[in-house]
Amino acid sequence: MSSLQVQPVARRITAVSWLPPHAGSAYTDTDLCFVTGSGGKHQELVLWTTANPDFEQAQNSEGPLASLVAKVKHDGDARGIAAASSDLVATTSSFGTISIYDIGHTTAQDDKISMTLRESITAHRFANGEPAVGTALAMQPVNSSDAEVASCGEDGKIAYAPVARLDALQSFEVDSTVITGICWPTPSQTAISTRAGQVKLFDRRAPAEVSAVFIDPSNSYAFECITAHPSQSFRLATGTDVGAVLLWDTRNLKQPTMEAFNVHESNVWGVEFDPTDATKIVSCSDDATLAVTQWTSDSDGQGDSRGVRRLSNFFNVLSINCVNVCPFTRTSIVVAGSDGGNLLIEKNTSDDFKLF
Repeated sequence: MSSLQVQPVARRITAVSWLPPHAGSAYTDTDLCFVTGSGGKHQELVLWTTANPDFEQAQNSEGPLASLVAKVKHDGDARGIAAASSDLVATTSSFGTISIYDIGHTTAQDDKISMTLRESITAHRFANGEPAVGTALAMQPVNSSDAEVASCGEDGKIAYAPVARLDALQSFEVDSTVITGICWPTPSQTAISTRAGQVKLFDRRAPAEVSAVFIDPSNSYAFECITAHPSQSFRLATGTDVGAVLLWDTRNLKQPTMEAFNVHESNVWGVEFDPTDATKIVSCSDDATLAVTQWTSDSDGQGDSRGVRRLSNFFNVLSINCVNVCPFTRTSIVVAGSDGGNLLIEKNTSDDFKLF
């Protein structure tokens, strides 16, 4: 089992997201930025920098894995973070809110960076009016100033809001159980995972119609998270409560195919296709490990070759709650956060695989 790099940060990290570089690519940036959200005693957002692994000097650096740049209080546990731009992030919280934070210089003459709350709105409530936990959120995959964020919650609803104007929020009830994850396969369609073991495709242009419902009759999975392939909108991946990563092909909505990879020993809290190599799925788990699953290599017509590389560290024995793979570098770099108050970073996910 390969080893993760660990940096203690004295925070229970519950959400993480890379920030896009200001120039649109990271090829000239020696440092990369990401934001973490925490819960429990320290309810806050923290902006970090880490060395860009595309540069040789970064690979040989003996400094800290990440350096704290700025932090700000967060109302409730941060349950999800999504970056809209290099200077703006959205969050969802345990209080059911969607919040927008600005990142920028404190003054025009000052190099110090700050994070400030711009706007917040309660997006999730139960029928009795009590706030419902927001469980996840995702940014619409379009590069424009009018991008929207979608969140899901324990109230079984999806909430959509323009990043520039949260008061234009729309809410739709799409399930009677807890929605655990959300993603945008296309700019107009969202996919959700539920605690009841369902995947649903939803288009708010036809809110009365749920495009597909997937239930695996041979297993009683509860789904904990979901993600969409970066270029093939018909491919989805979900993480389960029994440690499996499920890969879906939705080209035939009446009979979607599903393949299970038994990767972890406990709940899978986060799952992502690696944007630098989408034949790999990166996942994090309650079993204190990350895993990189090679689900196919048939893009060259040579057939499948499947395997898994597991990542852990002796100094991190508690749940890894969140993971995000940087889409802005040539070298794959993964950042994750744990219940043990640790940042975990892996800058080399391309090692040879240990087969199942």
